[in-house]
Amino acid sequence: MQRWESKLSRAVGYGLGAAALGLAGVVAGGTALARRVVTPDLSPAEPVLLDRIEREDDRIIVWLRGRHADLPGQYSLLFNGDAGHARVGPVLAIDRGAVSRQVLQVDRGVLQAGARGRLTGWWYATPEAVGLRTERIHYETELGAAEAWILHPPKVRRSQRGRWAVHVHGRGALPEETLRGVLPLARAGITSLVISYRNDPGAPAGDYGRYGMGVAESRDVDAAIAETLRRGAQRVTLFGWSMGGTAVLRSGTTGRYAAAVDGLILDSPAVDWPALLRHQAAAVAAPRPLADLGITLLKRGVVRGGEPGGIDFPSLRPQTVGRALQVPVLLHASRGDSFVPCAGAEALAASRPDLVQLRLQDEGEHVKLWNTDPEGWEAATEQFARALPKPGWRGDLLVPPVRLD
Repeated sequence: MQRWESKLSRAVGYGLGAAALGLAGVVAGGTALARRVVTPDLSPAEPVLLDRIEREDDRIIVWLRGRHADLPGQYSLLFNGDAGHARVGPVLAIDRGAVSRQVLQVDRGVLQAGARGRLTGWWYATPEAVGLRTERIHYETELGAAEAWILHPPKVRRSQRGRWAVHVHGRGALPEETLRGVLPLARAGITSLVISYRNDPGAPAGDYGRYGMGVAESRDVDAAIAETLRRGAQRVTLFGWSMGGTAVLRSGTTGRYAAAVDGLILDSPAVDWPALLRHQAAAVAAPRPLADLGITLLKRGVVRGGEPGGIDFPSLRPQTVGRALQVPVLLHASRGDSFVPCAGAEALAASRPDLVQLRLQDEGEHVKLWNTDPEGWEAATEQFARALPKPGWRGDLLVPPVRLD
């Protein structure tokens, strides 16, 4: 996320500089902004410096400096180009800009002073770390085979058989991001399919190698639902994070297998893309007309995104999404989210109070809500999943046969 903001700021800076030269410069700025939105980052930023390491009795304490080093809650510390992974607890102290946290576990790599990294909300380094029986499979998408993980609940009662969930990560993240949502569903007897999708490592490239803002990615979610149905699912809960929330909303409302969906769970979802892009442009001092131009260029396909023909922005607004909802929705959002403001989530909840349950926290950065309140977050998620009614009949489901791994 940090690298995306940095590159967007640089692109906008070039555009604003060019804008002084006239209309051509304005178009150049809008084009640069639009391209950054849909272009995957090749490597994540590492804005955190591991300043020093201390030992206190049997505890290891790390002192961190940099952006978001002082976030409340517990996090994964990915370091040395993501080769290392450690879990760190809440902030213990702040001293002259450095933040101390206890190291709870090192999953891979060796912590050393001077290493650079980033704090993420992921927590689990691998699907096996969740503690459930795991299968690594491939599922077939319209672009080819993509990697996925199946995580099985420890015990399944007869009434729970046939219940599955599909977990979808956000823009620029990896499937590990979603693993925090698996255990509360497993306690409800639900089998989880955690997927990669287009432009991920282990998945095919999307059109032009770019993102479709959840629109194109929703067809990979459709393919994942089909995979669960082939494996015996009778009803499917969709669980989306950030842009994965966009994909889940689209698949669960207008997708090919929406009739099999019993509910949606969203964390920090991108619900209002026009407002979101204007917010992110404003964060790097881009004037609104430049942001609007970028949206228009993407909508018309002048700047190519991952959706042929352009991005359907009118369908990516809370009121449009709300009208299409047919099943219950649990929506985790935070007033502390600086990347995807919670206003879009609030607007969606207000548009469909009959179906949307909004769990709005006061603190928690983007897709890091679990990290500030894991017990409350998991309890609400599990309760919602247990209470979901079986979906009513909404048409026949024709699932093409595909071999199982």
